[in-house]
Amino acid sequence: MALVVFRSKAAGEIYMFAETARRILQIIGKQDAPRGVIAAEQVADALARLVAAVEEEKAQLKAAERERDEAERRGEPPPAAERPVTLGQRAFPLIEMLRAAQKKNADVTWGV
Repeated sequence: MALVVFRSKAAGEIYMFAETARRILQIIGKQDAPRGVIAAEQVADALARLVAAVEEEKAQLKAAERERDEAERRGEPPPAAERPVTLGQRAFPLIEMLRAAQKKNADVTWGV
């Protein structure tokens, strides 16, 4: 399994599995390429897109939890409650890097 390394002068390196990195790059509107850059002027947009995706996922998870609770109240066996690793958990280090890059007006690069 390949790793992708995110770098910025504003923060330390972040290592991420390629599958997760591809998903995040797609969310922020970047092409899946072996190397790339989020230019300093693009960081705010990338951060906003990523945070919005994380918030959307949180809302979906809360809705699923409410459905399980309602099924339980009706006496139905609730569907199995999985605790998957969320986008928010996987994206947190990159969100922090993007915030630091935004404050320092720095680029964020990635490479395999």
